Amino acid sequence: MQFANLFVSLLLTSAVVAKGKNGTSTKAVTDKSLCKEMATLTKLVALASNETKLADKTDNNATKIAEIQAKASDASTQLTTMESNATLVSTCAVISAAQKTADDCEDITSMTKLIALAANETELADKAKNNATKIAAYQAKASAAAIKLQTLQANTTLTDACSSITATKDAAKADKAAC
Repeated sequence: MQFANLFVSLLLTSAVVAKGKNGTSTKAVTDKSLCKEMATLTKLVALASNETKLADKTDNNATKIAEIQAKASDASTQLTTMESNATLVSTCAVISAAQKTADDCEDITSMTKLIALAANETELADKAKNNATKIAAYQAKASAAAIKLQTLQANTTLTDACSSITATKDAAKADKAAC
């Protein structure tokens, strides 16, 4: 009986293997990897259905266009199968929302730094090597960033999540430093 349990365990373990480009990968399938694959397939199908973007991407090469459309046809079938799994779709929505939140937090951090740089004339002059054109470009970027930053910071849910993410990162750094 124990041998049967071991056999079933090994069978299930080997069943959870992602397919690689040549079908030989042993990378474990995760929700994140499935969501990434789903997003890639969606982009491919969208590209194939947009004739203008497809022509731009392939430099109007008919052979490349046909290859992409053939891949998109296969991808569409696979995507339909994946989208029929409601659990996967909802999990991907959660993963996507978490990634967007993390990206927005990074944007807040980088925009805050850019605005601080633009406000510090000495540091800005050093960074731009006293080039008036570059200084003006930094200040223009900072001005646009200030508007977007204000919009992002108005979202209290986002700012709370960013604080939590930052606290988690700081705690992980402190743990690493203590080791």
